[in-house]
Amino acid sequence: MDAAAEDGSIREAIVIGPENTSQRIYEYTPTADPAYSPSGGGDKYLKLLVDELKPKVDAELPTLPGREHTVIIGSSLGGLISSYAGAKQATTFGMLGAMSPSTWWDSTALLGLVLASKDSTTKPLRVYVDSGDSGASSDDVVNTKKLADTYRTIGFVDDVSLRYVVQKGASHNETYWAQRLPGALSFLLGPR
Repeated sequence: MDAAAEDGSIREAIVIGPENTSQRIYEYTPTADPAYSPSGGGDKYLKLLVDELKPKVDAELPTLPGREHTVIIGSSLGGLISSYAGAKQATTFGMLGAMSPSTWWDSTALLGLVLASKDSTTKPLRVYVDSGDSGASSDDVVNTKKLADTYRTIGFVDDVSLRYVVQKGASHNETYWAQRLPGALSFLLGPR
């Protein structure tokens, strides 16, 4: 990130990474799925980020606090909660990244939640969505494509406000997320 900020390919950024806990499934899921208990604490997690963590960061660090400078990005369940944040907290998170999001969660409930945000007066400014296409789950590529299509349905435009990437041969793990992260950051934090 430092090198990319120095060469101007992304804007300078402050990265805050809340540590996940043993309650990760509960915290990162927007809906309760009976197959995973406990689950569905996503609203509480977003409330913590919006009402507690972000104000503390903005008070203690030299941030640009507006939504046009605030990104939420995550992978797997972190990608799920990041997409949900775009549907529910776009006044705070103007840009979001969903890397290999767990779109499959609760029978693809996320698709309906994103679609329901179409009438919101505030939507994210930019959305990055990706997946691989290999491994035991094919990295949920079919459902993740549906997520990208849902963003298009509610008005997002490819390579303007939406970037959708499928990495051929990539599976659901950190190695591939690290390979795609520079492209995600370039789209979300690139020069305007």
